[in-house]
Amino acid sequence: MNKKTGSFWQEPYHIINICFAGIIWMIFIYSGIFSAEKNNHPIKSACEIFTGEPCSSTGLSRSFSEIVRFRFDSAKSYNPHGLKVLSFFLIQFFLRFLVSLLIYKNKKLQTPIIIADILLSIILYVYCFWGIIS
Repeated sequence: MNKKTGSFWQEPYHIINICFAGIIWMIFIYSGIFSAEKNNHPIKSACEIFTGEPCSSTGLSRSFSEIVRFRFDSAKSYNPHGLKVLSFFLIQFFLRFLVSLLIYKNKKLQTPIIIADILLSIILYVYCFWGIIS
């Protein structure tokens, strides 16, 4: 790419998208490494630590671990919202690459693509996290 238009890696939106995708990838790796069966998750529920009571997000890590192993029934038993929440992250993972590619290929539509990305992400977030945030 020439100096006038800049490099893909110099665009802030692309850098942010790649960082988000990397964070989401680490969530999947964490879920794959640690097991609900072994109960070896190093990060415990903050709600239970501070209040002594489970909250709507309790069990998400164990649920994610079961989902990445395709054990959907046991994932629901750890947290009924786990599948929706993890699907949010999965969709966002691919959406980060897709949006960056669309913007890279068509600079003229950068603003409408970013607005559509923001709106879609907000709607998806509210839908997938509704049981956790309500």
